[in-house]
Amino acid sequence: MVQRYLVVHEYVGQAFSGWQKQPDGVRTVQGVLEKAISDFIGAETIVLGSSRTDTGVHALANTCHVDLCRKPRRGKSGSDESESEDDGAAKRKPYSCSEVRKAINARIGDAEVRVTKVMKVDAEFHARFQAKGRTYFYRIACGPQEGQMSLFHRGQTWDVNKDLDVPLMREAAKLLVGTHDFSSFRTSKCQALTPVKTLASFEIDLDDERQFWPRRYLEDEVTRRKNLLITVSAPSFLYHQVRLMVGLVKAVGAGELPLSDVSKVLEAKDVKALRAAMAPAHGLYLASVDYDERKHFHEDHRGEE
Repeated sequence: MVQRYLVVHEYVGQAFSGWQKQPDGVRTVQGVLEKAISDFIGAETIVLGSSRTDTGVHALANTCHVDLCRKPRRGKSGSDESESEDDGAAKRKPYSCSEVRKAINARIGDAEVRVTKVMKVDAEFHARFQAKGRTYFYRIACGPQEGQMSLFHRGQTWDVNKDLDVPLMREAAKLLVGTHDFSSFRTSKCQALTPVKTLASFEIDLDDERQFWPRRYLEDEVTRRKNLLITVSAPSFLYHQVRLMVGLVKAVGAGELPLSDVSKVLEAKDVKALRAAMAPAHGLYLASVDYDERKHFHEDHRGEE
């Protein structure tokens, strides 16, 4: 029988030209996943994603769905077992979630993408349209140039070589929370039917990374730079909305724009009113995509068989 699976995957953004497969054949996350799954089942396969991230944007847990049917076993002569294609597919037990995850990762090899979890879902489930919420992280390292960002953060964090006023940034972020017309935070390529979105949360926290980077213990409080972790959540976002909002909040925190500009930009409903540069892609991470598990997921989804 044909079984639909939700595939959770992580990837390093700068290794790909975005998530969605491109007609010019450039390397994308969707392309790598489809090739691995097609090699696994021996037939061309299409995966449908929940979030089409841009070039350079990372993911800790992006999702897509795919329909799979277990391959027929080979008979002693090497040919497929004698049964009609429809009858055979109906009788064959679906792959376990563990089988699918391991098979995809084995065929991906050392590529900068990895399947972290696979779950069985209903046949009507759609990874994009059934998503009820998405959360993004954005990382900023800020402080005087003397502090210098660690080499291990390059390509993963926005390096801002000045101090940022975090309390003021939080005030700016609060002005964007809620349901608004976010036309000032969408670029020309945005295909959303409406610019009205509901921003559930926009939080800015100081990230103590010393547990992950021991050399921080060797730095004093004067030279150690601040590491900010920005978290934004909403049912859905406009194209480039998160990076444009982060760019504005950073500009307020850097003293480049007054706090009053946030409301003015929002009310203008025009991206031309935004005087702050868009935050770079490499600091952005798709952290999670949320679903109504009781409605769409099979009872055994929490553990791999």
